[in-house]
Amino acid sequence: MALPTLSAVDYILLILLLLSSAVIGAVFGFVKSKKSSAKEFLLADGGMGVFPTALSIMVSFLSAITLLGTPSEVYMYGTMYLYQAISWIIASTLTALIFMPKFRELNCTSAYEYLEKRFDRSVRMCASFAFSFFMLIYMAIVLYAPALALSQSKLFIQYQIRKGQIATLLATGLNIWISVVSIGVICTFYSSVGGMKAVIWTDVLQAVVILVGLLAAIIQGFISIGGVRAAMSIASKGGRIEFNSVSLDPRVRHTVWSLLIGGSFNALSTYGFNQTQVQRYMCVRTTRGAKQALFINAFGATIIIWLSGIIGLILYAYYAECDPFTAKYVTDIDQIFPYFVMEVLSGIKGLPGIFLACVFSGSLSTISSGLNSLAAVIIEDVYKGLMGKTLTDERQGLASKIFSIVLGAVVMLLTYVVSYLGSILNAALSLFGVLSGPVMGAFFLGFFFPQANSRGGFIGFIASLLLQLWIFLGAQITKNQMKSERLPLSVANCPTLVNITTTLTTSTRSNPLIDFYSVSYMWYTPIAVGTVV
Repeated sequence: MALPTLSAVDYILLILLLLSSAVIGAVFGFVKSKKSSAKEFLLADGGMGVFPTALSIMVSFLSAITLLGTPSEVYMYGTMYLYQAISWIIASTLTALIFMPKFRELNCTSAYEYLEKRFDRSVRMCASFAFSFFMLIYMAIVLYAPALALSQSKLFIQYQIRKGQIATLLATGLNIWISVVSIGVICTFYSSVGGMKAVIWTDVLQAVVILVGLLAAIIQGFISIGGVRAAMSIASKGGRIEFNSVSLDPRVRHTVWSLLIGGSFNALSTYGFNQTQVQRYMCVRTTRGAKQALFINAFGATIIIWLSGIIGLILYAYYAECDPFTAKYVTDIDQIFPYFVMEVLSGIKGLPGIFLACVFSGSLSTISSGLNSLAAVIIEDVYKGLMGKTLTDERQGLASKIFSIVLGAVVMLLTYVVSYLGSILNAALSLFGVLSGPVMGAFFLGFFFPQANSRGGFIGFIASLLLQLWIFLGAQITKNQMKSERLPLSVANCPTLVNITTTLTTSTRSNPLIDFYSVSYMWYTPIAVGTVV
């Protein structure tokens, strides 16, 4: 039996994506760069157009986590998560009308400069360090996620052959560390050489690749199942199509309220107060152009989230009678999409390559954006703000490049740590709320409560951060005691040779704070902001 593997065409497509990204970095670093200035490296000289900036805003946080995590989320829990698309629209609109114009008016490279002007340096440093720590971990998750899902040592399928059985390797054929190093090195190269212009234009390329990859998987997926109607019928019977969970219980993972309210707060902490996005707004020529970029981004992000959700429904429709996760064909639920691509779509040369390029693009866009924004924060907030040093514009540009290289290496080393965080989508969003929530709370306090002083800002931030860490760590420790909301999966039609063993873990002693720790991760950011205020 022929093993599903990558063809030469698939590898060529992936190499072309990586080389194209590197070439764009080289062009803007060596050919089109007029001077090695900080403004050019960090803010693209403030001369970027609306559309490329919009696509860059869109893909900066629509990473491989979205592309792998959203399909598996819908596969396991249903379509409630797709309300996130509405929350992203709400957050983009509020940012365009309220917060972005304020940052443009301040004309600051680091968003956290505002906190020093409004409160004092201690609040600014707290926010900067929280952002830096979060982005390092987040980039490591983004780098590790596709590497894990695509690694050849994780995905297996078993075939029954007459008088015996054989386990054959079903994978994309990419070693986990080859994936980590290739994405990490390419990102670090074009981010450090080409600066913000290279980051934005590679984001444009990667946005197109992501869209093509998702559409290709959807079209071929529907064909393999027998059409849209057949797929939706199976998904509906399996309880995957659901939009009416209106429970007021904050422990319920996804409800209309948690997704629209909590999701809007989560998205607003990204669009309104995250350094990565604020830098994008400063790159556009005019405030009106930055508003247009945010609205275009909202439309594009909605499309990407919904396309990823549709893939989740396709996955369920195809595996409704033989779930690879329960059957132990895959070791992590986030591997379900790559598994589907290799099992079902590998017969079409180039399609697995497009999928690989799609997932790699998701990682490249997020990591490159993060490296550039972290370099800005380290220089503006730590070196110049905390240490009180001064740099010429050209020397600051050179320092930014050096920091980008160092940070790229650190992110690659951190990929080992994130492997212990469980499901990538849940872990990433949970950590996002823990660290970005208090930062957003400090900005909210400054913007809307003129009576708040620097002491209030500092104590509010620390109190919020401690509460968030308490909830997050408690949830991680007691997660085996929490009620699972996963929808049923079947292995009724799996090959008879599959031996499924289920280990039941019974807690001898229930934690008295289990209800407190069971609060949905979607509420982390609203709790954090409320605590600060």
